[in-house]
Amino acid sequence: MGYSGKGFSGKRADRLLDLIYDAAAERELWHTVLGEIADVTGSQCGVLFGQSLGKGEDLHFAYNGRCDPLYNEIYGARHMRNPWSLLMWDKPVGKVVFSDEIYDLKDLRRTSFFDEVLLPQDSHHNAMIPLAAKDDFRAAFNICRSASQGPFGEEERKILAWLVPHLCRSIRLGFRVEAYRALQNAEAQVLDRLSEGIVLLDRNERVVYANAAARAQGANGGALRLRNDAISTWSPTHSQQLAAMIGAAMRGAAAGAMSVPRPQDGHLVTLIVSSVRGRDVGRFADIEMRDAAVLLLIVDPANRAGIPVAWISDAYGLTPGEARVALAAASGGSIPEMAGSLNLSPNTVKTHLRKVFAKTGTSRQAELTRLITSIGLVKADGAQGGNGSK
Repeated sequence: MGYSGKGFSGKRADRLLDLIYDAAAERELWHTVLGEIADVTGSQCGVLFGQSLGKGEDLHFAYNGRCDPLYNEIYGARHMRNPWSLLMWDKPVGKVVFSDEIYDLKDLRRTSFFDEVLLPQDSHHNAMIPLAAKDDFRAAFNICRSASQGPFGEEERKILAWLVPHLCRSIRLGFRVEAYRALQNAEAQVLDRLSEGIVLLDRNERVVYANAAARAQGANGGALRLRNDAISTWSPTHSQQLAAMIGAAMRGAAAGAMSVPRPQDGHLVTLIVSSVRGRDVGRFADIEMRDAAVLLLIVDPANRAGIPVAWISDAYGLTPGEARVALAAASGGSIPEMAGSLNLSPNTVKTHLRKVFAKTGTSRQAELTRLITSIGLVKADGAQGGNGSK
């Protein structure tokens, strides 16, 4: 639902949300997103960055919305450990923190961090939001205001609070998309190691590539049919729906999803259809698939049993216990069945499940199942589901 407040119309809010989620797949859009958020909050600029403060301090990435990239370099070289970052390190993901409330501006002005990074950009007041945390890595989002703009007011705080869950969700999605990008940069045979199906179509809707998992789905008894460079399903109704989604992807529409029952047992196989555009065109061209226009991802729930607990933990920030419950729930078990298989009390299972729903942004077991299924993309050598092995 779009935000509607003073100076921030519903349509503009909806457009901003679209941009935020588009940025999960197209990282360069973060520059536009940050600038737009700065505008709607009456601020100067914004920056999204990922950094670690372990033994090897590292600034992993930084996207600017009108902030000067020169000062990202200075920040990464000399000021990653600064009063703000040290105080923010243990703040929970999604917590909006205002700089004036954690460190006095008078004291900040006495630091070299202020002299070398903040003062040259006239950045005196910050809203800081941790968006992701894992071990010694943090991804964070800052919106900066000048001395004349002053601290954030009540309306700006409401807008930021409304945006936070969407920003966190987009960042999580973006990390998963980056895993797919790494696969796209690999040789074509790497795609054959995917445990889920990948099909690429050209602009004439002809199949130009299908990996081993997709070919298996297209064999006798599978949910799909791959014949004469064409893709369909065993059901005419589902075939029409798939053709419509492929046509929409050809026209550049957002990714769509549908489910097809397997004829032999009725179990649902999920198809995710998206267009190939932007830099992905070049990525597929690098592996001699330059005509790829549409990508189909085929997700079979039968594969989810092999997903390591660590993958689920990494994807959604779950504890090992929560991840085990998530996997059990995705396998369709009831509360008593999960409690018995995991050697937990039903109340403990319910507590973990509530936290899993909150962290994954789902509200029902069916939604959780779809998310968990989508994690099991790559066959992990020697991985064993449910035991925490990596």
